[in-house]
Amino acid sequence: MGEANVKSLEAIESFVESIGKLRHDTRKQIDEIRQQLQRVTTWIEKELPEYWSNEKRIAETRWVEAREELLRCTAKSRAEDETSCSVQRKMLRKATERLALCEDRMRAIPRCLMQWNQFLQEIATDVRQVDDLGESTLLNAGTRLQATLETLKKYANQ
Repeated sequence: MGEANVKSLEAIESFVESIGKLRHDTRKQIDEIRQQLQRVTTWIEKELPEYWSNEKRIAETRWVEAREELLRCTAKSRAEDETSCSVQRKMLRKATERLALCEDRMRAIPRCLMQWNQFLQEIATDVRQVDDLGESTLLNAGTRLQATLETLKKYANQ
């Protein structure tokens, strides 16, 4: 075991304070990490499905409107004039693509949620270890060092 070679009690006091600050900062960071993880969980579980469900409803409405426009246009135009409804065809194609995108995203949400939950399970151990470091290891180290410091102060005063 190495020698500490501490020449002043102030250095030990400073180290005890540093341990306390590290413990406080660690606790604060762990709380922030947990809050961020909860925000992402809420986003994936609630906000994302609501968003894509709403987008799908909008896409369905636009698809129906685009299809009706194309039907109206083809009913008005002559059969030999194919290019007269090209704008309506393009709008229907865009509406179809948007609707397909929304459906794909809605199907992807459960997979995304499953992957997120797996990640949460994997990271939970690491978060607990860091939390334990702050709440037990650093607390014990600070307490023991403070007791040693008190003993050294009594010795120095005699």
